[in-house]
Amino acid sequence: MTVSLVEPEAVQELEKGPSVPNRAEGREVVSIEFAGWLPCFEFFGDCGHHPQFSHTDAPPAGYRFVRSEPTPAPPRRGWGVRTAVGKAAWAAWMFLRPFLSIINQARSVGLVRSLQTLADVIRLFFMLRRAGCRIVPIIQFLRTRHFASQVLLPTHPDLLFLTSIPYTFGRHPWIIEIEDGTTLFLPFHMNGCTSRTPIRRSPYLAIVKAMLESESCRGIITHMRSTAEALPKLFRSDAIAAKTSYVPCGVSLAPVAQDHAATDRLDLLFTCSWHQNPESFFLRGGLDVVRAFETIHERYPHVRLTLRTGLPKLKPRFRRVLEKCWVRVIDRYLPDDEMDELMRSTHLFILPAARIHVVSVLQAMAHGQVVVASDGWGFREYVEHGRNGMIVPGRYGKASWMDDETGMMRENYDLMLASDSAVTRGLVETISTLVEDQELRRRLGCQARHDVATRYNLENWNRGLKEALDRAVS
Repeated sequence: MTVSLVEPEAVQELEKGPSVPNRAEGREVVSIEFAGWLPCFEFFGDCGHHPQFSHTDAPPAGYRFVRSEPTPAPPRRGWGVRTAVGKAAWAAWMFLRPFLSIINQARSVGLVRSLQTLADVIRLFFMLRRAGCRIVPIIQFLRTRHFASQVLLPTHPDLLFLTSIPYTFGRHPWIIEIEDGTTLFLPFHMNGCTSRTPIRRSPYLAIVKAMLESESCRGIITHMRSTAEALPKLFRSDAIAAKTSYVPCGVSLAPVAQDHAATDRLDLLFTCSWHQNPESFFLRGGLDVVRAFETIHERYPHVRLTLRTGLPKLKPRFRRVLEKCWVRVIDRYLPDDEMDELMRSTHLFILPAARIHVVSVLQAMAHGQVVVASDGWGFREYVEHGRNGMIVPGRYGKASWMDDETGMMRENYDLMLASDSAVTRGLVETISTLVEDQELRRRLGCQARHDVATRYNLENWNRGLKEALDRAVS
């Protein structure tokens, strides 16, 4: 099996910003419907609005991303309260609701489009049956594609661009961008709880495989090499391997960088998810950061820690550290200019998370910060220990890892709800080394910024994305 690994050559000019033309050369511009606005994406972290997909604002030459979100309010999802009709009647309603919702949809988008979408449901049902998939899992899969969202799509897009989850009935040609394979199975197999998932016995493996092998699926894009290599193992499919493209993620280079000059104060930064979900504090290793900083503050009083995160309910011992160590907590959304100022003033970006958060890592590198990351899945693909950042062991094989035998991403987020002594010690040792060695900080920060300028930039991303899109529309 072969996987298309689209890895463009480095750009030589360090400070030159990416040039992203928006006109086709010799052909009409192809419109791609960015489906991240569909209401169904709100059910699982609102991934359609994740900063990872901000690259759609500056598409490659010959393409443009459009969002056809209608102005009417999203259609009703049906009854909101379980009435006393008995378990059998409730089960029947849950089974029929996606199909009966055509009545509600017809009021806002028209009967014809609603009937077309219903026909898509029926067509996909029989396609999956021909592929050998079981009836009940098929019905569950169709129900979770969310009829009320699918009916809102425009009738004839050139190509549908899906984010992380295959929310489609397959009428339109589509391409999907993913970070890991688990999101392809949502909501049946969820990130964070796949450490013991018997994926070979899952009825949804055959369903997702049939979806990805179908003619309507024109491509799978991932910025993780390990994901590109794992998908053919997971699905045991040459067709899926041929559709898969690996394109390293890219971000804009910050105009002003941290130069790591001599200073009487050193700033550490820990950030939470873009949506400020307090629970992400745990998943990103916040407990270990706070616990490690207690020791760091005692050793180096000039070191300061900023937490840009919503805080969950913490045990008193962690609250006391925040108070006695003068930890700055920013518990609100920051506009771009404020976030940029915070990033410019930071020396070390601390992220001992369960797994990679690629946009956070690359934005820190783009500002010349030294990234101190865990060895959780994916970090080593972008952070090279001792070259452009530092890696603290303790997560891989416990909180996250790639199962090389099955191709399944394994994760156990329950471990992140408590601090890990090994990770905490690793943070203390690594941060202490960086605090005491200014030249090491300067070298790592400079190399990190250089890597963004020459490899992990939008120009290279768009070059790889264009190759994948060209194949999709050919």
